[in-house]
Amino acid sequence: MPHSNNHTDSNNVATEFKGLISQLREGVHPKDSQELLDRLVPLALQYIRKCPDIFDSTPPLPEIICLDKIMTILESNPIWGDEDKPGSVFHEHYVVASCEIEDHRMRDLLANLILFSLENDTSYGKVDYGQQASIARPKTESKIRSSCSTTLQSNGISLNGNKNGVSVKPSSYDSTQNSVGLGSVPLPNYVVEIAKQNNTNTDYNVVQNAIYSFLGVQGKYLKKDVITGRFKLDPLSMQSISSVQAGMLLRLSELGYYHDRITKFSNTTTGYNAMGSMGQALMAKLKLELSEFHGHVAALQDQLNCYRETQMRDYVDRDKSWLDRQPEQLTLFKLLCWYMEPLRRMQWLTKIADACQMKKGGDLASVIYKFLNNGDPMVNKLATDLLTVCCAPLVRMISKWMLEGGIEDSHGEFFIESIDEVGADRLWHDKFRLRHSMLPKFVTLELADKILKTGKSINFLREICKVEEAVKDRKELKFVIDNHVSHIFSYVPDTTWHAAIETCYSQTSKHVLDIMVGPHKLLDHLQGMRRYLLLGQGDFVSIFIENMKDELEKIGTEIYSHDLSAMLDAALRCTNAQYDDPDILNHLDVVVKTPYPGDCGWDVISLQYTVRGPLATMLEPAMPTYKALFKPLWRIKHMEFVLSTKIWKIQMGNAKALRSLHDEISKATYRLHLFTSEIMHFVHQMQYYVLFEVIECNWVELQKRMQQAKALDDILDAHSKFLQAISVGCFVNTSTNMESHLEVVYENIISLENWQENFYKECFAELEAREKMQRAIAESEGTGRFGVTTEQKMERDQDRKMFEQKILTCCRTLEGFAGSYAKAVGGFLLALNSSDDHNLQLFGTRLDFNEYYKKRDTNLSKPLTFEHWRMSNVYGYSKSHMGGRYSMYPQPTPQFGRQGHVSLTWD
Repeated sequence: MPHSNNHTDSNNVATEFKGLISQLREGVHPKDSQELLDRLVPLALQYIRKCPDIFDSTPPLPEIICLDKIMTILESNPIWGDEDKPGSVFHEHYVVASCEIEDHRMRDLLANLILFSLENDTSYGKVDYGQQASIARPKTESKIRSSCSTTLQSNGISLNGNKNGVSVKPSSYDSTQNSVGLGSVPLPNYVVEIAKQNNTNTDYNVVQNAIYSFLGVQGKYLKKDVITGRFKLDPLSMQSISSVQAGMLLRLSELGYYHDRITKFSNTTTGYNAMGSMGQALMAKLKLELSEFHGHVAALQDQLNCYRETQMRDYVDRDKSWLDRQPEQLTLFKLLCWYMEPLRRMQWLTKIADACQMKKGGDLASVIYKFLNNGDPMVNKLATDLLTVCCAPLVRMISKWMLEGGIEDSHGEFFIESIDEVGADRLWHDKFRLRHSMLPKFVTLELADKILKTGKSINFLREICKVEEAVKDRKELKFVIDNHVSHIFSYVPDTTWHAAIETCYSQTSKHVLDIMVGPHKLLDHLQGMRRYLLLGQGDFVSIFIENMKDELEKIGTEIYSHDLSAMLDAALRCTNAQYDDPDILNHLDVVVKTPYPGDCGWDVISLQYTVRGPLATMLEPAMPTYKALFKPLWRIKHMEFVLSTKIWKIQMGNAKALRSLHDEISKATYRLHLFTSEIMHFVHQMQYYVLFEVIECNWVELQKRMQQAKALDDILDAHSKFLQAISVGCFVNTSTNMESHLEVVYENIISLENWQENFYKECFAELEAREKMQRAIAESEGTGRFGVTTEQKMERDQDRKMFEQKILTCCRTLEGFAGSYAKAVGGFLLALNSSDDHNLQLFGTRLDFNEYYKKRDTNLSKPLTFEHWRMSNVYGYSKSHMGGRYSMYPQPTPQFGRQGHVSLTWD
């Protein structure tokens, strides 16, 4: 109640309110009642601000309770009709007058001040209720009035209505009264009391229904839609609540919809959740989020239950201090203020959960990773927590793989997989590989490759080299890797987790490198394969071919490998190869391949370098490349041997023997010598380019890289690039048709050998016939017959003419070889000039350094533009698009028989 020292201002304000309320009580509606109330409210607020502790002994009643009491008092007279009741008129004017007051405490104090003014007016107790029977007021109402009287007395207002000289009529029971009633207090309006009680129950039910909806539980006012799963208002019950309450209920029920979505995702039986151990970790985190949310909802339910229990207890058994124990009421508006943060969190959890459906492993982590750093601190923190929990199984897999070389991946979600079908001999290259579909986006390919190589190295050391304890300080590294899960998706790879990964990779790689370079002599074996399989040891190759020249000329079916082993050993002992490490030489062997019809020794004999143990695991994938490279190198050596040992040597030896036939065969021999020189120049340039500029230069580059290698894979990668580079330089598996042009050139060399053999056979036959005729003439002179008969002379002349005709035929055949050779060389030069490799272009320039072929082939003189790549078929070439360029393929030469040999006719 107001302080005594301010009773004057209080009385003035109260008097003004009494004047207005008295007019309303009598049923009079003055025109200026709204203006009067608008004037009184600021005065009352001014008085309240001056005395903020106006009700210091007891807390003020809520505004709604005060207004309800004021309206009940004003409308308690039964003589008033249902229309234009003073309570309703007062409520309308009060709402208008107090609409600008936002402070709830000021509104409560204003309503209490008006109620105080009304209760201190004695005129409200003098109400005549007619001849009604004596009706006792409810005990509870009597207790309320008694409590109010006690409160007034405690604040300086006596039951006689005297507060600091202000007379107030008491509101107590009078035993001498003749009329029905309890003193001056009128009978209650039971319709209003029942309506108030129903409103209180409705508010409680609405709030309770809202709390139920948070957990996805249906209630009296909210039902679930069968299709969408969202809540909607029950048509049978929504009539009992206002539109404002209905709208607030629908807004609050949205939280329950997202709760159901997350519950559905976190349940493994629904089939809409993530898979694998990482998915189970995510579902466990979602269940933990739901548990925390359930705890908050339980706190709301407990607050509502406490309010309800206190309200019922005070309603039944109230004392003078019940005002002090009025609990704070939980309303829909307070729920709206509370649910904003949980709703936002549930919405983002639902978005993340929807994106993670049917995902597993690294793919699941990549989906959650997309929600990081979106500008919202709450969402970033939520995504970080989910990703940390989700990546915990992945980090354990990485730790197991890098420290022990084991894969614990029962659900197939690790980005490294082991192929069971691959044996130990292919362990390093094919046993383990990256599963790119399970590689998280925050794990780079470089980091994943290091992780793969680390575990692969441990398996290699344990299973192939029989070496244990590949990683030092394993416990410390395991602790760092397992306890810094969140570092795996750091944007900058400079965390302690990345440092531990790098340390583990470096230690393991160096250990493997030391073992392979040291005890197993990896670099020495690479040097050995270059010397023997790539024909780098020139003296050995020459002696080896010289020792086996007889075997090389045999038919493939007549050659046996055990006969060649002794020749190989002899070649090794007679050359500088004898000073090589015996361990390296023991891996070298000569083999005889399965012959095909028409194959000779050159086609079936080859060198083989056998590797065993860890070397086989490392180098076995490269051995087919070495075999493919040995074939063209051996083919060039074959051509060189044919040109130098057979064609050129025979020409030099027969030149003096056939000097007597010079006039008849000079044209053919001159063309033969020119053609031989042309071919020898081409073959020598080819051999020099392949052996020195391609193999030797790339080998020097490989040695530099091997000296700088920090891991075994650095050596293997450098070796792989070395093989790839020399494969291009040796015209193996090129994108153009260089190999086919070279094969035509080689076939012409073999055909030239066969042609020369037949040519000299005919020449020597003619020479022998002439010598026989000379001997016959000399013998006849010795016997005195002087010469030969006419018949012998005619026969000799006929043989001479046939020989001359054969020489002409040989010249035409030789020109055919030269033309076919020129076409093949021209196509080969055009392919070199069209290549993307500048080294091949320079090699083409050197082959035709004097533009000999360019002058004879118009296609070589044209600029390399798209227009001129569209070659015509003038020279019998067909167009083909290979590797983005047009290439030429030679037509089959009609002079050649099977296997590139020439079918000669001597008519």
